Amino acid sequence: MLSNKNLFFLIIQAQVGIGILGLPYILYNDVQQDGWMSLLVAGVLAQGILIILVALSRTSPKETFYELNHRLLGTFLGKIVNILYILYFISFSLLLMILVSDVINTWILHRTPKWAIILLLLIATTYIAKEQILTISRTFLFFSILFIGLIILLFMVYPQDNHFGRMLPMGSKDFTEIVKASPDAFVSLIGFEIILFIMPFIKNPKKSLLVLTFANLFTVLLYVFLFITCVITFSGAQFSLIQEPLLYLFRGLSFHFVERIDIIFLSFWIVPISTTLVVQLYNASLGVQNLFAIQRNKCVYLLAGILLGLCLLPVSYSIKESLSSFMIYLNIIFVFIFPALLLIIAKVRGIKA
Repeated sequence: MLSNKNLFFLIIQAQVGIGILGLPYILYNDVQQDGWMSLLVAGVLAQGILIILVALSRTSPKETFYELNHRLLGTFLGKIVNILYILYFISFSLLLMILVSDVINTWILHRTPKWAIILLLLIATTYIAKEQILTISRTFLFFSILFIGLIILLFMVYPQDNHFGRMLPMGSKDFTEIVKASPDAFVSLIGFEIILFIMPFIKNPKKSLLVLTFANLFTVLLYVFLFITCVITFSGAQFSLIQEPLLYLFRGLSFHFVERIDIIFLSFWIVPISTTLVVQLYNASLGVQNLFAIQRNKCVYLLAGILLGLCLLPVSYSIKESLSSFMIYLNIIFVFIFPALLLIIAKVRGIKA
């Protein structure tokens, strides 16, 4: 059973991912130095959705989300919704692997084929995702130590030529513009929906919402810290050209005993990316197991093979941009709208915890 500590680090590792690199660039180009406000708005939105997800999970704490769908919607409609969720998790994983392979191919392994990078990433994540949720959470707990290394690397930047005045004036953008930019930030907080699938394995489900709240707060504050660090380091003109500001920030650092700090940072960054992919594979494998009644580890192998095949297809830049934009709407539909509708159905039918 998952303890509160296991749950806390599980959610953090599920949330922190690809947004570390690109989110500061996206938010700054949307609302300039007020991007940290959009992050806070996204955090409040995520907290509201967390309340809905926990309330839905508590209507039947001994069932996973896929099983609950069958009971609330019936066998036929429940299977359709479950299939849609499996496709959603596969799409999310596909986009994640494409973006990660692009970054690694550009910054580290210039001559390595992308299929080799994706294969290595899938091997590592499949090895973890096939395990039980308690084993996965313990692995994530160990990986969370690397956040200390990440924060230490970031503090190395502050003795450099930084200008805190670049954060001024605060609130220069209209609140409507700040809110419009929040969906971009919300995408980087996705991952907490795993609570729908692990409620039966939580030791103390009554405190799950409190644990999730602190985990979400930690992730939001981490992203705010990263955004502020980038803003005080780069000028507005530089921000419009640098899509991965954190990597350029570390690339400018060097010491007598170590060079290319950006590569060290990428080594830390690959870990939360891998854990995010593990969560997506785990969620999808539960759905495949529910549909076909086969062992979950075999479902993980099957999904990994499908993802590898999809990643081998040629993908243009326009397709990646379209998929990234489309994923914002899919996140809102599958993480917020569907669960909210199911909670309403549960309340109407008088199903209580």
